[in-house]
Amino acid sequence: MGAYDSPAAAYFAFLETFNARDAAGWAGVNSWPHARISAAASDSAVHWRPPTRVFTNAEEYLSAPLWDELEATGWTRSESSPSRIVQSSEIKAHIAGGWTRYDADGNPMASNRVVYVATRSEEGWGLQAQLKTDSFVDGRDYSATESEVLAAVESTLELLGDRDLDAYAEALGYPFTLIGPPGAVMQIASASEMAAAMRAVGDDQLDVPPGSVEIVNCGESGANLTFRVERDGAVQEALALVGLRDGVWRMLAISGI
Repeated sequence: MGAYDSPAAAYFAFLETFNARDAAGWAGVNSWPHARISAAASDSAVHWRPPTRVFTNAEEYLSAPLWDELEATGWTRSESSPSRIVQSSEIKAHIAGGWTRYDADGNPMASNRVVYVATRSEEGWGLQAQLKTDSFVDGRDYSATESEVLAAVESTLELLGDRDLDAYAEALGYPFTLIGPPGAVMQIASASEMAAAMRAVGDDQLDVPPGSVEIVNCGESGANLTFRVERDGAVQEALALVGLRDGVWRMLAISGI
């Protein structure tokens, strides 16, 4: 389990241990179970592992090839993007960041924008999840894409506010991942399972205040954004990973604070 003094320390340790080819240290940055979720489609060429996966322990996390495959592309190191905590509590933080890969001559090879979900256990802070846009190109203007994403998510959240649970569940992308308190990661396989789970929670009225949806980072086919939900007057902050699926923007994962 992660045992760092702060969310930021866990964030920077993620690539420090990776660049050092320290497998145990790299896995040790995480908290378990650990979710790695990509906004890219499953047949995308960006993947060298499945786009959405939940790992139960370090052995499972390290079972696939790591550095040999990257080094074969010319990679020598990666650098973390500047980090920004966009939402936080005493036990959880959403860290906007990412990375750039470099070759031996210092030339950038690829970049990504990610939100890392850090949680605090008795041992300390660790990374519970990676919510990856996996379609980011440094210097490209994504303002038009951001507008599309905002409109799609606001429409989806309106269904939630109207308590139209079947339509809301159908608007999501599956498998859908919920990242709860420290140690709680749940995957939901279908819209029917999602609607049933939401009905089991209760009939409380959920409202989404106008203008509460904001883009955190964005790529060509994926984005992270924050929003707020009010339940009987109590406000909860949340973050969602959104991906383009068959031409439709769908939320793929939510992490609440």
